Amino acid sequence: MYSLYDSLLAQHPRQLTSVKCAPTTIVQLHRYFEEVVLENSLNALVVESIPPAEEHTREATRIKQLVEVADRVFLFLGAGDALSQQLASKKALGCEASIIEQSTDAAKERFVVIADARFSALLASTSGQNDHSGGGDLVVWTFEPDVVYSALEYLMARVTAQHPLHSASFAKAVQLSMPKATSLQLTLGVTTKLARLLQEQAEREIAVNRIATAIRDSLELECLLMTAANELGRALNAKSCAVRVEGELVGATKTSHYFRAEPIVSNEEKAQLYANVEMVRASVAKSRRSWITDGDEISDDKTSAKAAVPLINEGRFVGLILIESDDASRVWGENELLLLHTVAEQLTVAVKQADMFAQMQLQALTDPLTGCYNRRSFEMQLEQNMQLATRMRQPMSLIMIDIDNFKHINDRTGHSTGDVALQIVADTLRNELRAVDTAARFGGDEFAIILPQANIRGALVVAERLQKRLINTQIPGYGLITASFGVASFPQHASSRDLLVLAVDRALYESKHAGRNRISLAATETAALIPPATSQVETVDIIQ
Repeated sequence: MYSLYDSLLAQHPRQLTSVKCAPTTIVQLHRYFEEVVLENSLNALVVESIPPAEEHTREATRIKQLVEVADRVFLFLGAGDALSQQLASKKALGCEASIIEQSTDAAKERFVVIADARFSALLASTSGQNDHSGGGDLVVWTFEPDVVYSALEYLMARVTAQHPLHSASFAKAVQLSMPKATSLQLTLGVTTKLARLLQEQAEREIAVNRIATAIRDSLELECLLMTAANELGRALNAKSCAVRVEGELVGATKTSHYFRAEPIVSNEEKAQLYANVEMVRASVAKSRRSWITDGDEISDDKTSAKAAVPLINEGRFVGLILIESDDASRVWGENELLLLHTVAEQLTVAVKQADMFAQMQLQALTDPLTGCYNRRSFEMQLEQNMQLATRMRQPMSLIMIDIDNFKHINDRTGHSTGDVALQIVADTLRNELRAVDTAARFGGDEFAIILPQANIRGALVVAERLQKRLINTQIPGYGLITASFGVASFPQHASSRDLLVLAVDRALYESKHAGRNRISLAATETAALIPPATSQVETVDIIQ
């Protein structure tokens, strides 16, 4: 069956030009046509078809308002549509609109036809008309009486053929509301609104494209959040906007904000925005649905119109977007909410990408067997700590550890036991070290430990503690193990990174050469040796 949109294009190809619009923009265009009737109290014929939707509360309210003003209102709705069910109880709603049931195929179209002695207008679109040219649907609108009359003739034919019970009343309503001429003032008013709406749609598309470009070009989450907050705030002409991400994928909670009045925003205003984020989070994190407060709902405890949408990744809440308006009459439109949801989906993808990138970085910098840093990341961290120690004039120490007779473990019990031994040693190091210390698998059965801001005495204390822990460590399938240690400190034993590594490596060699299970301190000429540790020894004396 031909839709009204198809019929009009076939009859008036020169008078009508299709325009591609987002579905939410078409909804807003539809409402602008209705507002002409409401704002000017036109005693007009209004014929509408509204596609099915999950939530029709606003539509039902506007239809009730139209019924109170317009002469006759005819609605083409699907039998099981939510709006049809809401309007079924006409007395409860105070609605006397005539509801004409239509098939599932016809329910895909949206149109509004207004016929009055002073004003005539129509808007028509249908979903699926733009399958090969990207997102959005094609829509036509006009204020020409002859095109509006063609639309009414088509609808009369459809009603007569499919709904004969409504045929007489519909034909009479059309006869009483024949479009004659269109008021220039009314037409100009609605045309101005349409132009403004299309401009806003273009600006929002630009904002979405900028955010998408930022996500494509950068994996820095803080930068992406700031871009999203700024673009949303400007595109929606908001007083403020906050974007937050949280959860396992991002680690610490991150929040970025936008204020129209920047940079003269007070700390109190910023604190209030962040407090609102916390308040809204409790709602959207639990419901996983949008949270909306329109301007007409503001009471004493609500200072502004707000809208928030959650960021959901694989069913898990990972953040939210909160937008605030200082317009006391602000009512959030479907196209504005769609923009928020679109950006939320983009940010969710960005959070996932950032997590994947962090995982790849972690895999590139860590040893897969032990979870410690690998040789490459050890050298990078040592260089950073050396530069910081030099700039701050602070000491820094390095410990090198070699598991004694590790080849014997592999030869006697197999490489799987050797792997377990390496994992146990790595866990021991992590449990004994500070958060600022760095443990790395230097190679094979060797481990290196960077101790920022630790002098030689502190490094020796750490080495002694590790030596005692390891000598009492049981390796399943093998038994107890021991390790040899080398200790060096900057600037006492070396003045550069390479010299420090060389000094600690020589100290480790001295421990192994002297019989293993020892701690050797790097020296300028000779290494100071510490006697072997045993499970019965509680103190260690340094032999100079």
